[in-house]
Amino acid sequence: MTNKVEIPEIDENAKAVRAEGITFHYPDGTAALKGLSFEISQGEKVAIIGPNGSGKSTLLTLFNGVRQGGGKLEILGLPVAKKNLIRIKTLVGLVFQNPDDQLFCPTIFEDVAFGPLNMGWSSEEVKRSVHSALQDVGLEGFEQRSSFHLSFGERKLASIATVLSMQPRIIAMDEPTSNLDLAHRRKIIRWIQNSPRTILLTTHDLDMALETCSRVIILNKGLLVSDGPATEIFRNRELLETNDLELPLRIQPALLNI
Repeated sequence: MTNKVEIPEIDENAKAVRAEGITFHYPDGTAALKGLSFEISQGEKVAIIGPNGSGKSTLLTLFNGVRQGGGKLEILGLPVAKKNLIRIKTLVGLVFQNPDDQLFCPTIFEDVAFGPLNMGWSSEEVKRSVHSALQDVGLEGFEQRSSFHLSFGERKLASIATVLSMQPRIIAMDEPTSNLDLAHRRKIIRWIQNSPRTILLTTHDLDMALETCSRVIILNKGLLVSDGPATEIFRNRELLETNDLELPLRIQPALLNI
């Protein structure tokens, strides 16, 4: 007799993310995150910004259990703990900065199908999910193409599709528009704007963050130094410059004319 694997239940009324006193130390003892506390509601789009080395990317990896730190972290009411990691990884899709970290199969179809297949979905469910994910990012017809023959922007979109195919509730994106040409940057901005999911992203592209996110969290040296509406934070020149950031380009002319 086989033991039935119990799937941890989520709380549909819970916050998408609830963090209390989150810490993380690298193996050499360096503190990357120092007691972060915040809540993110379902459906929110939140930009996490800050200078290099502030802990942004490290924080993203905690959301789906790639790394585990100290403090209390919950996803839809479910603690991010070892016993829940399989479930957590289905709830939070992580899109890495470098798409080549997520594309490794001979064809795009196989790349996008990899996650659902490993989740035990039927072949028909996998086909429908792959088609839907590629359609969402504008890569219909790319199923039999190889990622090696795609542009960097197309690979970036394909890497998003590999996450969408698993139908996560939350998507965490690390620098989604870095190194993109203008056309692919615009495609990803539109996708983020139109997505109904909770989206958490790190970025140095503050104009993109202003266009896509209603809320901004600033990290610096592992500390949460500010958390508020994007329109307010991105107009606060002193706050941004204190944290080695600059006003978004689209805001600079408006402030100069005041």
